[in-house]
Amino acid sequence: MTTAIFIVIYARDKWWIDLNGKSAGPFLTRDLCRAGAIHLATLLAQGKQRAEVQVAVPGEKNRIVFQSADPRHARSAPPALHNH
Repeated sequence: MTTAIFIVIYARDKWWIDLNGKSAGPFLTRDLCRAGAIHLATLLAQGKQRAEVQVAVPGEKNRIVFQSADPRHARSAPPALHNH
């Protein structure tokens, strides 16, 4: 089974979620973007696909902040986010 990897990135002075070259956003802050990526990954994982969220940190290795296969992350989908 493949794992969908959502990556939180900072580009063009905004925060974005990247999944296989497709983007969602922009988000006003990294925290909102990370929460949005976890929300999308959780929804995908409920459909029985593995999902992971990474936060890109310039000059460092990406940090994994969510893995659907990790039992500590097993929970129902978080409420919808608003980016106003």
